[in-house]
Amino acid sequence: MPTAAQALAVVGFVVIEFALVIIPFALLAAAPERTMTATQHFKDWLGRHARVILAALAMLAGGYMVISGTLRLLG
Repeated sequence: MPTAAQALAVVGFVVIEFALVIIPFALLAAAPERTMTATQHFKDWLGRHARVILAALAMLAGGYMVISGTLRLLG
């Protein structure tokens, strides 16, 4: 039987997950033009910096794999 702490953890997780959808939708309903402008600016920025973002993600993933592999070899 789930405990109160487990139930609270599940509720917290669900609230955070739905917040990622509800907050942008609420902003779109409250100020559609401003939200569309902000979204377009973000998409433009993302397009201009895509290579840098992908390179940083590749460096993070590669660094993790190198460190993980090294620790497995040593341990």
